[in-house]
Amino acid sequence: MDNSPSRFIAPVAVALVVATLIYSGTLVLGNATMAVIGGSAVIAYFVWLVTAWRRPIDPSTVTLPYLALIAMELVHMGEEQLTDFPGSLRRIFLIPHSFNLVMHAVLLMGVVNAVALLAALGIRSSKAVVRQVAGYIMWFYVIGPGMVNAVAHVTFPFVAHTLYFSGLITVILPTIAGTVTLIRLLQSDARARSNVVRRRSTEAALSTGSAGA
Repeated sequence: MDNSPSRFIAPVAVALVVATLIYSGTLVLGNATMAVIGGSAVIAYFVWLVTAWRRPIDPSTVTLPYLALIAMELVHMGEEQLTDFPGSLRRIFLIPHSFNLVMHAVLLMGVVNAVALLAALGIRSSKAVVRQVAGYIMWFYVIGPGMVNAVAHVTFPFVAHTLYFSGLITVILPTIAGTVTLIRLLQSDARARSNVVRRRSTEAALSTGSAGA
């Protein structure tokens, strides 16, 4: 890993953006919505710090299941759009009226998934900072839409005292794709970590050999 001060550009930038988005998102989408999104963002940040910030993600390992995850999340969000997810959430939580079907379609279905797609390109960048930021976005998407979202949707019907809650039927789709992508991310990082150890061992052996000569 790069030991220069510039290595901290990505962690600082990501932390500032995440904090800003959590604050502004709470005002627009409400506390309940941001508890899921913001909580996922914070968890992803710390996971990212010990994985993709330090070691690049292997695109050949992760890209395909990750794109499948985005596709499945769009199917799931389509169900939410058709069954008025913001309205369903407003019936059990104090959600501002600014979070409506238009906001759901534009901000969550549109912007979030567009950024997620850009991350699939970003991990291939020749610039380390771009790869690192893209890696964070990937981890957020896997942990949020891929994992935490499932827990939330299973919980919502109990809170609402109903058998069905908006998005419940299709939430299994991004959960399966998210689990596969999570496994691939961990495999990618394990290989990258192994390569680092192997390279350091080789460098140490060469250094010892040179000193002996």
